[in-house]
Amino acid sequence: MNDDGGDDRWVGMAFVLAGAVLLASKGIFAKFLYARGVSVETLVAVRSVAAFPGFIAIALVRGGLTPLRSAPPVALAKAALAGIICYYMGAGLNFYALSLIDASVERALLFAYPAMLVLYLWIARGRRPGWPTGIATLATYAGIALTVGALRPSVLDANLVGALLVLICSATIAYYFLTTADVMKHVGSAQMTVVAMGAAAFAYALHYEVRVGWQNLSIDAESWFWLLGLTVFATVLPLYFVAEGVRRIGPERAAIASTVGPVATTLMAFALLGERLSPDQLVGIFLIVVGILVVELRRQRRPVHA
Repeated sequence: MNDDGGDDRWVGMAFVLAGAVLLASKGIFAKFLYARGVSVETLVAVRSVAAFPGFIAIALVRGGLTPLRSAPPVALAKAALAGIICYYMGAGLNFYALSLIDASVERALLFAYPAMLVLYLWIARGRRPGWPTGIATLATYAGIALTVGALRPSVLDANLVGALLVLICSATIAYYFLTTADVMKHVGSAQMTVVAMGAAAFAYALHYEVRVGWQNLSIDAESWFWLLGLTVFATVLPLYFVAEGVRRIGPERAAIASTVGPVATTLMAFALLGERLSPDQLVGIFLIVVGILVVELRRQRRPVHA
């Protein structure tokens, strides 16, 4: 007799792993596009606008858009503001950082947002973390220091600006999770993502029109191929896969599986871009992954409320 529940868990785990690995390829696509002369502004604007229909399609599959009609306007406004801060401002800084630092370093630093959430809740709301979470958070920040090259001044100098930009982006992700918690009471995650990504896509469309002008968009055929890959395989599909995996196996198991992301980026960057990390940077990535794994698991047991 087949264990349908067991099969469903395996399928869910496969979804999360696939999503995490595809998300990890974002920096690889970006590096290829930068090498072909595509600007940061063009990349982020085209990606955001082109991805929006994909998120609408996901929402239609996962419950439709009807819940948005009954959601409180304040909740929708909060989701839109979070989308502009995270997916417009944060993503723009993140992709600019990718033009300055290695993709493997960027992905590891981006994973710092749960530790930032812990620190914010402690300072701003007096929610002191327990000792396991506290130690894991300290390990994460120690890992960040090693990853950016704290032990070697020359490496630190080369990574500092890009690393700071990624950490700011990571802070916007923490803000996104913190401020959209109540939106989830009214609509599903797919519907909330439509609002957030729609606001970001509109902001990027306007930004690019003012800064460059869409009529001046000039991208060769091969660059369009890589942009399509970035949009579909490193943006829309992985977020759908992760959401589907969470639905099947729950957030705790998904948190475990998603920590494959920084490791996957490191391996892809090594094989495809020739990036080489020093032993202390590898130790730093390991500390970040382990620290975030612990923080995420404990956060899932005690959900964050806005």
